Amino acid sequence: MLKLDEMIKELQQMLTPARFRHSINTMETCIRLAEKYGADVDKAAIAGLIHDCAKDVDKDAVLPMCEKYGIIVDEIMRSQPKLLHGDIGAHMAKELFGVDDPQILAAVADHTLGRPGMDVISSIVFIADYIEPGREFEGVGEIRRAAEESLEKAIVVGINSTIRHVLRKGQLLHPRSVMTRNWALQKLKEKEQGHQP
Repeated sequence: MLKLDEMIKELQQMLTPARFRHSINTMETCIRLAEKYGADVDKAAIAGLIHDCAKDVDKDAVLPMCEKYGIIVDEIMRSQPKLLHGDIGAHMAKELFGVDDPQILAAVADHTLGRPGMDVISSIVFIADYIEPGREFEGVGEIRRAAEESLEKAIVVGINSTIRHVLRKGQLLHPRSVMTRNWALQKLKEKEQGHQP
């Protein structure tokens, strides 16, 4: 696996300046959240840095890349190929950066739609992508506050915000987002009832 500074240099060549800045901000937010929640800081940093490595892939290359990597594409993803950049990014991370850690690869793959049962690294990257300091959108303050309370609460509040945005735009809502929200909400309720630490 490449060293972090080597990955940074590679990403700077691959991404637009705005996307590169977002990636650095996400990495720094992942480090802070990993320290707060007792997660592996190095894994969180790498996953946060490279999470959008496929975001600037040409839209005409997305579906052929999915075929190449054996990524299953449903109709919603086919109509909104940007939803696939996490899955493609996990494969690119292996090829370009030599990443083979399953936690890092899962965090990259799942940062867009989430996934029920996400581990702490995936949850951190999912949230950091929403709340990094460069992000400014309606409701981001609420997600940032939730992230100080628990990862589960931040996931629920973040996905609620995404659902409102998707509904306003009249777009298709991917069921995995809903399943991830419901999973996080259930975990949050269990914690509040004292069933889990």
